[in-house]
Order: sequence, then C-alpha cells, then structure tokens
Amino acid sequence: MFFRRGNDVKAYALSQISILILATFSFAFIISESSNVSAQGGPPDFGSGVAGGGTGSNIQLPPLGAVEPGAPTPGWQASAQAQAQALANTRTYSITGVQGTGSFQGATGYRVLPDGQAQLFGAGGDIGAPTDLAKLESDIAANGGQVTEKIPGAEEGIFGRNPLGVGSNVAGHLFSGLIWGAAAAAIVYFAGDFLGLDDNQKEAASIALGAGVGIARFGFLQASTPGSATGGFFTDIGFSGTTGASLWALGIAAVIYIALYRKEEQKIINFQCLPYEAPTGGRNCEECNGDSFRPCSEYRCRSLGQACELVNVGSSEEKCVWVNPNDATSPTITPWDEPLTDNHRYTSHETRPTSLGTRIVYNNNANGCLQAFTPLAFGIVTNEPAQCKIDIDHKDTFEEMQYFFGNNNLFLYNHTQQFSLPSPDALNTEAPELLADGKYDFFVRCIDKNGNENVDEYAIQLCVDPSPDTTAPIIVDTSIPSDSYVKFGAQSVPVEFYVNEPSICKWSTQDKEYSVMENTMSCSTSLTQINARELYTCSTNLTGIVDRQVNNFFVRCKDQPSKPEEERNVNVVSYKYNIKGSQPLNIIFTSPNGTVTGNTNTVPVELKVTTDDGANEGNAICSFSPSGNPSSYVLMFETDAVEHTQRLDLPTGNYNYKFRCVDYGGNAAEAETSFTVIVDTSSPLVTRAYRDSSNDALKIVTNEDAECAYSLNSCNFNFEEGIEMLYLSASNKKNHYSEWKPNVAYYIKCRDVFNNEPGPNTCSLVASATNIR
Repeated sequence: MFFRRGNDVKAYALSQISILILATFSFAFIISESSNVSAQGGPPDFGSGVAGGGTGSNIQLPPLGAVEPGAPTPGWQASAQAQAQALANTRTYSITGVQGTGSFQGATGYRVLPDGQAQLFGAGGDIGAPTDLAKLESDIAANGGQVTEKIPGAEEGIFGRNPLGVGSNVAGHLFSGLIWGAAAAAIVYFAGDFLGLDDNQKEAASIALGAGVGIARFGFLQASTPGSATGGFFTDIGFSGTTGASLWALGIAAVIYIALYRKEEQKIINFQCLPYEAPTGGRNCEECNGDSFRPCSEYRCRSLGQACELVNVGSSEEKCVWVNPNDATSPTITPWDEPLTDNHRYTSHETRPTSLGTRIVYNNNANGCLQAFTPLAFGIVTNEPAQCKIDIDHKDTFEEMQYFFGNNNLFLYNHTQQFSLPSPDALNTEAPELLADGKYDFFVRCIDKNGNENVDEYAIQLCVDPSPDTTAPIIVDTSIPSDSYVKFGAQSVPVEFYVNEPSICKWSTQDKEYSVMENTMSCSTSLTQINARELYTCSTNLTGIVDRQVNNFFVRCKDQPSKPEEERNVNVVSYKYNIKGSQPLNIIFTSPNGTVTGNTNTVPVELKVTTDDGANEGNAICSFSPSGNPSSYVLMFETDAVEHTQRLDLPTGNYNYKFRCVDYGGNAAEAETSFTVIVDTSSPLVTRAYRDSSNDALKIVTNEDAECAYSLNSCNFNFEEGIEMLYLSASNKKNHYSEWKPNVAYYIKCRDVFNNEPGPNTCSLVASATNIR
C-alpha cells in the first residue's frame, strides 16, 4: 500500500529552485561584470610618476588585437568592455630583491602589455614609460632581482576572477567557480527550512544549485577572457559567452535536481525473523553419508532437505535417506475449530466449494461481519506436515505469496493465524483510492516436505462491519504492567499504551473528562503505523511519581483522528494505571568471609548474598564477578529471591568477589566479599597426651577439630571399628577423653572434618602408663 504526496509539492519545489538559480546567476553575472570593468566612460588610469620625476601622464592601452607586436602604441577611445578585456589579458609580475635605485625606484612589479612591452608599477601607480620587455628583465636580473608571476584578478579576493592566484587563467576560473558553487549550495541548504523544503528537497536543490552556479561562474570568466576556448565554444553554438554559460548551467542544474529529487512516500515493509528453513525434498540427503571422517548426525541430515531422515540409528548402517521420494500429492486444507475466536463460526464460502474455501461469520452480528479493530483468531489443519502462507492477493505460486501463516515457517499439521482488521470507513478516510467495502478473501496455499504445493489456493472469506464506528477506543495493554514498581527517586517513567485503533490519548493524575485532561501523548494516528501485535502505540512520560507509595494515573482516548470532532468516539470511563514508588535496595549480608578449607585440589565454596528493602521487600536478581568489570557479571545460580547463592570450586588462594543486585523497580545495590581458600590434606596431629587426674581419664589434644578412636590391640583397625573417644564439650572438639587403664596401650587414630586420617596400620598416637611415643 502506497501513500504519495501530490505533484503540487514537486511543482512548488521546482519553481522555488528555478527562482533561486536565476537570482544567483544574475548576482554572479553582475559581480563578474563589475569585477571585469575597471573604468566606465574613459580609458584606464595606471597612475603617474615617470622615472626621474615629471608631470605624469595616463598610459593608454589599445583594444585587444588592434596593435601588431612592435607597432607604436596609438591612443584609444575603447569601450569599458574592451578595456576590461585588455586588462584581463595583461599578466603581472612581482619584483623582489632589486639592488640600487634609478629606474627601479619604488617599483614592486611590472606588467606585460598587449603590445609586448613592459610597464613598471609601484604602490603609488605606474613608474616610467613602457619599455622593452627583454631589456627590463635583463636589468632586473643584473641588479639581483627575482620575478614572481601573478594571475590577473588575484587581488580580487575569494570571490574574484582567480581566488588565491591559483595556476593559469583556466585553473583560477575553475577554482573561483568551485567557491561560488559551494557558497550557493550552503545558502540554499540553510534557507531550505524557510522555503518549506523537506530534507530530500534541500539536498537535491543545494547540490543542483551549487553545481549550476559554479558552472555559470566558470563560464562567465572564461567567456570574458580573450582567447578562451570556452568562450569560443559558446559563440560557436550560437550564444554569446555569458548567455551560453547561463543556459548550460541552468540545464545541468535541472538535470541534477531531477536525478536527485525523490518523492516522499510511505510503504509497508513486512519483516519476519524466522528459523532456518531446509530446502524441500531430499535430493541432497545422500551427501551426508559420504564423509567417513565425519559421521552423519540427525542435525546434518535434516538440514540437507525437509524430507531427509536418519535411519538405522545406532547401528553400523546408519544412513541419511530421502523419505517417501515418490510423494506427488499436495497437502489438503480444512478449517480448524479449536483456535477460532468465541462467538464466531465457519460456514460455506459464497463462491467456492468446501474443499477450496470457507467463510468466517460473527454470530452476534445480523450480517455476519466481524467487528472492526477486534482481534480474530482462526486456524487450518493439513493432512500432513506442511508449511503454509497467506496473502490478500491472488498469487500463482507458493513462493510468490508474502506472509507465512501465523508468522511460522515450520512444517506442522495445525496452523493458527490472528489479526485485527480496520473498518472500511477508516480505510476510505485515510486512502480514498482504495474504495474498501470491508469484504475480504484471504488466500492460503501449503507445501509439503517434498515440495508439493496446492495448485488452487484455499480461500478464507470474511467481512468487516461497514457500519459507522460508534465504539470508543480500547487500551489493550501497556509496555510496563500496571502496579509495577519504579526506581527510587524516579520522578517520571516512559510508558507506552497499546490501543486497538488509531487514537489520540491523554492522561491525568485525576479521573476527569478527556477534554480537560492536562497531558497529551504521542500516538500512532495512521492505519499503517500498526505494531507487531496489531495495536496502535501512544507514548508518554508519566511524571510526578512519589516514592514509597502507589501513584494513580488515568488515561482516556479519542478515536478516528482524521474525522471531524463530532464523529469521533471518546472514552467516558478512564483506564486506571498505577505505578508504585519504591525505596533503595540494600545488601545486608555476604559470605564467605575469612578462611574456607577443604581436603581436595579444589574446595567447594558457596557464595551467599542477602537483600532487603527495595521495590518488593528485598526480592531481587543478583550477579557476581571476580573483577567488577561491567561485562564480567554472571547471574547467580539461585536468585530472584531474598537469599541468593552460587557454588564455586576453587583452588588454594585469596579471593575477592563483587555482587550486583537489581530489583524489579530498577533499584541496584553492590557489595563484595573477600576470603581465603586453604586445601587441607593432612590428618590431625596430637599435640598433647596425659592423665587428667580431675576426671581420672586419658586426655589427648589435637591441633584442629577432629574425632578420635582407639584400639587396645594394634594400629591395624578401621576407624569406624575403634572405640570412640569422648568430648566434654560439643563446642570444643580438640580435647578428647577415654577411661584411664594402667598398663594398657592405647592405639589412637584421629580424623578431621575433611576425613583426613592416618593411613592403614598407622596411628596418630600410641599411649600407655609407661610410654608415650
């Protein structure tokens, strides 16, 4: 569907560009002529001051071409144009480093006159009479002088005949044209807003006018320069130099503008991000079986074709084969009742047989037509796994059809589609050329895994009620659910409201009529501005949010933005929307801290974080990082709660972990913990053994918490089979006691909390009344 501006916009733009081009050409011509004419109504005055003093006299130059080289210089009564041409053909030279005075007194340069002679000049004007050029150059060289050539017009500045004195006449004129063109382009571009031009028109006009003015300026200068090939070209084709330059520049500018100008248009583009789709059929299945170094997998097999399958899985004859290669029958299509929206039914198509079509009818409407801007779901069933497409226009093949049924390109039995259709009145208001009557045939075609597709489409017919819209807009959903928390201190929050039809919406902190609501929204007002959920978006910033309380907002909308006010429908009941202000999130506990020990190469360590307050009494999502770099945080294994944990297996070392937690209101908190991991692979040591007379018991002391057992026979016993030694206090597991028996040997083994214990037939201590070793 296309919507174009009328030709009046282009005509207006072209007229404005033409005026600008002609005005700029006129200005360029005037400046060019004024810069070329050095005196009006009389011969040029090159000043006085003949060498050696005197009264001074004007040096008169003959018209170009009127004097043969070496002939006497006659007086003239030439026109100002002829004088300008003579000056344009005069080359000037700067003189530096001349030693002595005499004829060079006060001279800064000399010019070569059209008759071949030379004329000295200085700051005050001409010096002396014209003299022989060769003799003058010889005198300059003899007196140690240096000569630098200057281009005519270099003294005229950046907009002169030859800006900056570049190269020859042609190069200088070209450079002048570039400067004029750039200036003209910049003026048009920045003035475009005042002329009502859009960005595309400004760009096209500035480039076209810049090129035209630059070419015109170059042509003017070349045409006014005697002997110029460009000037001669214009004359040869029947124009004077300046006229020819103007016409060529105008033509080139017009061609550039037409080439660059683009009409503004709106186009609906369908973009779908879908899974990889293997080709239909199975012609390439066998390619999966030919690589002995890379066995065929089910994934590789199925990726070669829709009809490829792996058979004899797990055996030596596992192969990828084309299943049912002789299938030449396309899928059959029938309506599917289950997904059909309530109060709707399928019935016979008006013009097609049941096998080629159906009609969807709305039960609550006498004419059976659907309600406008109301979601409709329906479906089809195929007799075999198939991929289906749907289109509103008849197409000859499956490939030409535009939309996948239900935006799904999978091969399925059951297919579901949902959409919402505008009213005929809304369509005709926005695009009168459509002449929509609300009656639709949607064409469906399916293809199976072997590439067999329906020759005739399956038509699904329906109509949209053409009655005038008398229903107010409905807010279907919001970008942030109502009753959501927002970040502490956030005084405003951006929210999108999704409406079932194009509308203009307003909001207020009080429940009041639409007309007196204070705050407007930015809304989708065109049928083409529908989003992926087939709804229309209204965006705004809700302001005045107060922390630690529920903030109430009220929204009302008015539909049909293109209609007169009296025909539009407005909500009489507000849509209530709540935002909950929150408080800061806090991390109140982290662990481990201190030392973590274990008896393996890596020690299991459990990171723990406890959060509180925030948007929902501390409920948050936490991540951890060993470095704190923003991209290094990893979500904790157990989170989205108040207690958050993560198990790590770490070798011996010192560690520091940083935590970052965020709640559902956007509140964030950070903390860190430091600890040391020590790997303990040694069994406990007995540091003391003696008779405790107060308890009449054998007492031993270990260097760490442990449990001990003994045997009265030897060290060759299992720890579990020994006699357990006792603790006097459950909080002190380093002191161990046993009954004192004189002249008895105690073969003692001790084991720590990591199950480190002496090896087989080895004791931690052998103790007796007479010997401790």
